[in-house]
Amino acid sequence: MADVMIMPRLSLNEETNLLSQWYVSEGDKVSVGDKLFCIETDKSTLDVDSEFEGTVLKKYYEDYAVVSVLTPVCVIGQEGDEIPELEVVSEAAQEASEGETDSKVPEADSVSQGAMSAGTMTTGVEKGMKGISPRARKLAEQNGIVNYQAISASGAENRILEEDVIRYMRERGAEVPQATGEKKTIKLPKIRKVIAKNMMNSLQSSAQLTMTSIFHAGGVQALRAKFKAEQGDMKNVTIGDLILFATARTLAEFPYMNSWMVSDEEAIEFADVNLGCAVDTERGLMVPTIMAANVKSLLDISDDLKELAGQCRKGSISPDKLKEATFTVSNLGAFGIRSFTPILNPPQVGILGVGAIDYMVKQTKEGMLCYPACTLSLTVDHRLVDGGPAARFLKKLCENLEHIEELI
Repeated sequence: MADVMIMPRLSLNEETNLLSQWYVSEGDKVSVGDKLFCIETDKSTLDVDSEFEGTVLKKYYEDYAVVSVLTPVCVIGQEGDEIPELEVVSEAAQEASEGETDSKVPEADSVSQGAMSAGTMTTGVEKGMKGISPRARKLAEQNGIVNYQAISASGAENRILEEDVIRYMRERGAEVPQATGEKKTIKLPKIRKVIAKNMMNSLQSSAQLTMTSIFHAGGVQALRAKFKAEQGDMKNVTIGDLILFATARTLAEFPYMNSWMVSDEEAIEFADVNLGCAVDTERGLMVPTIMAANVKSLLDISDDLKELAGQCRKGSISPDKLKEATFTVSNLGAFGIRSFTPILNPPQVGILGVGAIDYMVKQTKEGMLCYPACTLSLTVDHRLVDGGPAARFLKKLCENLEHIEELI
């Protein structure tokens, strides 16, 4: 009897997942643990592995289909096995009904339970092995490259990117795809659509005000250099980590900044600072949360951020780690951006944008001073936080950063 793979439920709130890419075709032979397809949730991207050995007899959906959780996705068995006749909703109908709980696809219990199993999710690659992005894998497969491990990886977490495959081909004299002037319409991944919707809702549902301030970054630079020179437990602490630490400590003094605006008539102030940290990934912006950052040490915050950011970039982060933030920090300094206007993540009432450190000149009693300066851009929801209170918080944050060793 053939076995049926179903769309797994990744969290209690997920009703649908986007089947973004198949790794197999009908007629392919698979073993237990082979990748079958890739799915995208609102917050992450994960691969689903086969729990059965046999031949892919039937795929019920194509790439970019929106599939209800706990419903059949494909059938694996032996040639000649009976394939269940299931009525599958068309992709257009799925898009139109996305978010609804009713579906024409039978739930898992409508087919023999003994013939079904949720796919297991891979959260990375084996130790010492290289991962590969979907675009890079596709290019490699199109050009007959099957040994990915021979390609030098330049991506985060030892991940092979498309440009790595192109460089590998050029080094071996292979023909590399050239620009053709062609264009195509692409479908936005589910995570991209969610980001777009959230950003528009943020601007339409809150009164956003952004102000900027500059702090002398010599203190954080010196402390970072000290940690690195000592080569102790703190050697990997970054300037960004120091800013997160100072932000969490400062927010604890300004509860109105560590709040949610739940309606035009009510707000919630939190005792703990759950710090959202914007992370740039190949799949789009993700914001994991460092819980109770106000009571954590600098080293704990640094370690937590590295762990969470790594999970985001691998696509293995749990949706539960992307919730409950009471304030967000977005750091674009690594890209050379000096200042920008960060957009609130409702119901939060504040978000801090961190720019690059650059040298500026200012007048002092001793004369003109050239100093390393960092710009902080604070966006607040003006419905709850006026300009004066927001400015006081930003001023205190800058003072804490300029005296970071005393704060620690």
